[in-house]
Formats: sequence, structure tokens, C-alpha cells
Amino acid sequence: MQRLSIVIIALAAAFAGPGVAKADTGPAPAGWMDAAVRRYVEAHREIPAFARKYGMKCSACHLAVPVLNQFGQAFKDNGYRMKNGTDDLRANDPAYWPLFAWLWKDYEVDVQRVGGRTVQNTGGISNGAVVLGGLGAISDKVSFRFVPLIYEDGATIVDHGWIRYNQAFGSDWFNIKVGSAELDLPINPGREYNMGASRFAVLYAYSVPGSISRFSVLFPQPGVEIMGHDLGSRNRYSVNLFNTGGAPRAHCVLCSPGIFGRVTHRQEFATGFLRAVRAGVFGAYATWPVGPDTSDLKGQQRLGGDVELWLGSDVLPLRATLMAMTGRDDRALVPAATQDPTFNAGMLQLEYVPKLPLVFYTRLQVIRNQRQAIAGTPDGFGDQDFQLVGVRHALELNSRFAWLLELTYWRWTIKHVAPGGANVTNHTVWLGTHLDF
Repeated sequence: MQRLSIVIIALAAAFAGPGVAKADTGPAPAGWMDAAVRRYVEAHREIPAFARKYGMKCSACHLAVPVLNQFGQAFKDNGYRMKNGTDDLRANDPAYWPLFAWLWKDYEVDVQRVGGRTVQNTGGISNGAVVLGGLGAISDKVSFRFVPLIYEDGATIVDHGWIRYNQAFGSDWFNIKVGSAELDLPINPGREYNMGASRFAVLYAYSVPGSISRFSVLFPQPGVEIMGHDLGSRNRYSVNLFNTGGAPRAHCVLCSPGIFGRVTHRQEFATGFLRAVRAGVFGAYATWPVGPDTSDLKGQQRLGGDVELWLGSDVLPLRATLMAMTGRDDRALVPAATQDPTFNAGMLQLEYVPKLPLVFYTRLQVIRNQRQAIAGTPDGFGDQDFQLVGVRHALELNSRFAWLLELTYWRWTIKHVAPGGANVTNHTVWLGTHLDF
């Protein structure tokens, strides 16, 4: 089980902000992983305040809350602006402010099996939270986001906050965002179904066994984002220049620099069963310091591509998303390593909306370590398989509030990490409810 903690440590520490000292890269409490991912992704939900501001239904922007449709994606890319003269706060009713709130609570049952034998069985109500934040456009040129979260266990964190300058140089192809911003991933962890806890970290937050780096594309990175798009966001790009979040800082002017980029193209069809196709590629290169001098930086790279299909209907589609990713870390990031570790990963997500506001979904993820860092490490050590099925229903969905109920089951297997080379498998049933205002 000590080896299993390697993956947990990397994810947990990546969540910590840059203002906290990170010189100690030793073991961290295993529970940090669940808390870290939960507290990031649960901070991303639908915003009824936008429906109030523009007098529109939530379904105008959402396929099924919180997933965005094409119109919602274009609205987000525009800096949460309609660009019809109603974005500036001075054009709105004085009673309107770009504020929103969320409350959530869930019940979770977890069963852990090692080598086919049950070693742990727990269940109960998890710590809920309240969010009171701000998001949106305050003028034609300026948009912002700031989201503090307060948990019942006393933890208070600030989700990513940023300020964006829209249409720099008068063009949609050049928008500048400064702050801690989420990376433009193919399946956005904050805008998908049941992304709380660890169930999305399997792929995006994966760390090669033994790595001291805490970099993850899952979490926001502090820096500058430049993004652009055409009309309707059929073609779009984004580039993030950042300091790797959580990296130790001592003797450096530009500490632990990194870069992320993505480009996408969407093609729509007027007739036929295939309604739309979106394809994209993305990549990240981040650095992490090794040794006592933080100017000695070693690199990590992540490269991937994705294809999204909308099938059957524009309004109530079957949506299929396939994503593949490969990663490589410098051997210096893994103590005693003899070669650069590499891995391959993939994800398939299917979702079906039979009628609004009901959605069924399933998600499959696999991770395969192609080359282990330490000679003699068994093939398949740390490989992972993940399967998830769920259903979400909005009991109430209007411009004043949303009330959502969600039921999910998932199975997560990490291979050969227990004593004797046994697999560790976690089974979880999750029932949660959300109130959004």
C-alpha cells in the first residue's frame, strides 16, 4: 500500500497553492487526494445568474447541466458575453450583480478490495460546502471570476480567480486572461457529470510511479492565457504560460515555467444521423525543480488528441467523446530512476439525453505505463482501469435556482501496487444533491 500512496501524494500536493511552502516532497496524507479533487471540480457548476441577467432558459447554454452546448461554449469563449449590448453592468437592472451561490451534499459508500479480499468498507454523508462567488462580464472589455469555497470541516479555499481583457486589439482572436485559470482540456473536469472526488483524476491527474513532481493538468495554473476563436467558436485556440502550481521556489526569477496549448475545429451537419464533429489536439510542458537549488529544472510533457461526436439530434443528442494522451517525465524526477518513464492513457465517454432535464452517462478510462522509471519494476505496475455509470436529473431548473439529484457507481483498479503484486480495486456508490442560485 506504500507504493499506492505515490500516486496519491502527487495529486494531493498539486492542489496546494503557490503560497504554501513545498520543499518537502515526502509522503502526504492519503485523504488529501479525494479532498483536493473534490474541492476543485465541485466548484464548477451551472450559473443561474446568467439566465437572470439575459432573460434566457438554462437550456440555451447547456446540453444537460452543467455540460455546455455549442452556444454555451461560444458564450464562455466570449468572456461570458452575449455581445448584443446587454453585457455591461450599466445596461442591466441596478438590482443585478454578477454573483452566485452553490450548496451541495452527498452520501458515499466505498468498498476497497486487495487481491480479491475486502479490506475496507465505509459509508456516510460527506462534508458539504457553500460557495458564494462572482463570475461574468462587467463591461464589454472586462470579465472576471472569483470563487471562495467554505467547507463544513472548516477548510476554506479560493478556486481559480482571474481577470480577462476581451477582444484585445478589437479581435475575437486575441483575448487575454491573467490569474489562475483552468486549462482548456477536451473533457473539462468542471463541466461534466459527477466530477467530484477522485473519479476524474484517474487520467488528468495521473503521476508516474515515484515522481516527486506535483504538476497536473487537472488543476488551474497561475499565469497568463491567450485564447481566440471565430464566430460561433467553430475554430478556437488557447495558450497558457504559467508557473507550475505548487512547485518549490527559492533561487529563481521565472520559477518552474510551463506552457499548455490546444486547438479545436467543429464541423456541423444540416442533415443525417451525425449532427456535429469536434476534433482537437493539446499539449503541455511543465518543469519541476530537483535538488536544493530550485533553478535546476526538469521537464514533463503531456500530448493528446480528442474527437467528439453529436449523434441523432441537435437538442437531445447521444454524445460520444474519445480522448487519448501520452506522457513522459524526466528521469531526474523519480529518485533512483534509470530511464525516462512514459505512459499512455485513454478515455471514452458516452452520454444520452432522452429528455430534458434527464441524462444518462458512462465513462471508461485506462492508463498503461509504457516504460517504468526504475529498472526491474514489474511490467504493469501502477496501470489503472476505471469504469463509471450514472444518471442525473434536475428536479428544478429555472432562472432563480437549480436543484439537481445524481446517482453514480464506479470501479477503479490500480494494478500490482499492493504487497505481493496484488491489485487494489475500489467500488463506490455516490448519491448527491446540489442547489445552485
